[in-house]
Amino acid sequence: MSITKALLLTLLLIFNFLLVQLGVIGLFELFDQPISLSNSHLKGVSKIVGFIISYFVLFKVFWKVEFPRKVDFKINNYKLSILIYLIIMSIGLELIYQPLFDIDKLMEFYKNGFLDIQNENYSNNRTDLIYQFLAVILVAPILEELFFRKFLILKLLKKNKKITSLLISSFCFALIHIETPINLIPSFFFGILSGLIFIKTREILYSIIFHALINAYYLIFLVNATNYNNWVYNLNFNYIYWSLVILGLILTFVGVKKITSANNDSSQIAGTVS
Repeated sequence: MSITKALLLTLLLIFNFLLVQLGVIGLFELFDQPISLSNSHLKGVSKIVGFIISYFVLFKVFWKVEFPRKVDFKINNYKLSILIYLIIMSIGLELIYQPLFDIDKLMEFYKNGFLDIQNENYSNNRTDLIYQFLAVILVAPILEELFFRKFLILKLLKKNKKITSLLISSFCFALIHIETPINLIPSFFFGILSGLIFIKTREILYSIIFHALINAYYLIFLVNATNYNNWVYNLNFNYIYWSLVILGLILTFVGVKKITSANNDSSQIAGTVS
C-alpha cells in the first residue's frame, strides 16, 4: 500500500464515522417519543454504533475479511512476561503524557512564576461513564488495533520500510484522535509503541491489551479527576512532578526494550517484514 492510500483510507474512516454517527442521531430524533433516549444515551449509542459500522465497512471493502475471526485474537506463543512488560509500559506512558496535557498550565507557571490553582469539581455522569467504558475499553482497542496495526502496517510494509510504515500508520492513528490538537502527540507516540509491539510479537492481541490498559487508566483518572488534578497541580511542577515523568521514561524504555527483544529469535512476520 502507498502512503497516499493509507492517508486517504484514514480520512475515509473519519468521514464515515462522522456520517454514521450523524445518521444514528438523526434516526433517534426522527422517532423521538415522549419517553425517549436522553442526550447521554444518544451520544453514547451513536459513538459506539459509528465506531463499529465505520470499521466494519473498511474491513469488508478494503481488507476483504469476515470480522471477527478467531485467528485475529489467537496467541500462538503466549508469554506472561510480555503481559507484565505491557503493564509497565502503559504505566510509564501515562506518566510521560502528563506534561503534554499540562502544556497550557506549564506555560502559565513559567510565565508568571506561579500557578493559580483553584479546586475544581469534575462531575461525571454515570451513564456517560458506562458508554465510555464500552467504547474505550471494549470497542476502540479491538477495532483500532486491527485496522491501524494488523491491516495498515502489514499493507504498508509491502511497499515501504519498517520505520516508514510505523511512522505513517502512527500518524494516521493520530489523525483520528484530533478532537483537540493536544491529542496528536500522545496518540502518535502511542501508535509507534503499539506498532512496535505488533511487529516484534506478531500478535495483535498484545497491542489490543496495551491499548485497553492505556484507555483504562484514562477512565480511572476521569472518575478521580478532582482529587488527581488537585494533587498534580499542587505540586507546582516541582522535582516530584518531573521525577514521575523521568520514571515514566524509564518504565517505557524498559518495557519497549524487553518486548522488542522478546521475539528476536523468532521468524519475522510472514512475507511482510524485511
